[in-house]
Amino acid sequence: MRNFNPFSIILPLLFLLSCFGGDSGNKVQSVPSLINEGFINDTQYEIVCIGLPKEGLKGIQKEESAKRAALLNAYYFAKNRFDDSVKPDVDGKVEKVTMLDDHAEMKYVITKSSLKKRIKKE
Repeated sequence: MRNFNPFSIILPLLFLLSCFGGDSGNKVQSVPSLINEGFINDTQYEIVCIGLPKEGLKGIQKEESAKRAALLNAYYFAKNRFDDSVKPDVDGKVEKVTMLDDHAEMKYVITKSSLKKRIKKE
């Protein structure tokens, strides 16, 4: 007769319980950050997105945090849209930043020759 191992029941039970517990206030929220994107012409691509500041910041820190978040969002969308020959931080620039009460809105334009040919192949 085999020995009974209590860990064979306890470990799966603990795993299942850990999936259902927890504080729902600590979960990350997904917020749509892309407002608009598209080609201006064959060599320019525009991304308009928002950035949310870190919680608890005020004044200039809140504004700069929101701007940085919007810039990182623009980099993210550009990196997912184009192949590796397009470097968002080198080939793009911030055209406009608008600060609102709870977020920053950024217009980011990437400029590179033959940009339409550099779209990632799906």
